[in-house]
Amino acid sequence: MKIPFYPNTGDGTHCFQAALKMALGMLIPEKEFSYEYLDEISNKKPGKWTWPTSAMLWMMDQGLEIGLIEEFDYRAFVDRGGEYLLERYGEEVGRAQIENSDVEEERTIAKEFVDKAPIEYRIPQLDDIEALLKSQHIVIINLNSAALHGHEGYAGHFIVICDIVGDRIILHDPGMPPMPNFEVSQEIFERAWGYPTVNDRNLLSICKRKR
Repeated sequence: MKIPFYPNTGDGTHCFQAALKMALGMLIPEKEFSYEYLDEISNKKPGKWTWPTSAMLWMMDQGLEIGLIEEFDYRAFVDRGGEYLLERYGEEVGRAQIENSDVEEERTIAKEFVDKAPIEYRIPQLDDIEALLKSQHIVIINLNSAALHGHEGYAGHFIVICDIVGDRIILHDPGMPPMPNFEVSQEIFERAWGYPTVNDRNLLSICKRKR
């Protein structure tokens, strides 16, 4: 698939909106989606990271088919909020999620989301990505950008998978800095994807709904 590329913008917290713009540019090419509109449908707060739940609800309303594979317990998050994030991810990642999110509002959105979304509660694998790409799904991954680029620490970040060739993963990284068709080894990709542990992998797929 020749997935269009769009960069992160502004304060560098629009990686999800850029990834979403790439997906919609591929699936609904006849429409133009501004970053301002994408901020609105994804419940983007200034200077904060984005949870994909609001945008996934919007996509389902637009007739797109989505799939989510991860072990994150949305019902536990609804019930316990930040306490669950710290328990699930540990101090480093959990604290970063809390400090960069409107946790209480996300709990409200998650309460609606968990009853509607098709969630597979398991650890996604590279085989899942390969199968989804072959069936023309757009695959969006949330990973640790610091680990992806060989740095210490944690920075939650959304990227779009373009292809898997041998042991190389080809992806659109919105940045910053923007890096279309960025190639990375499978080893480095899996380290960044499964951070802090392999149990924290996630996968969002989007495609046109089958008629």
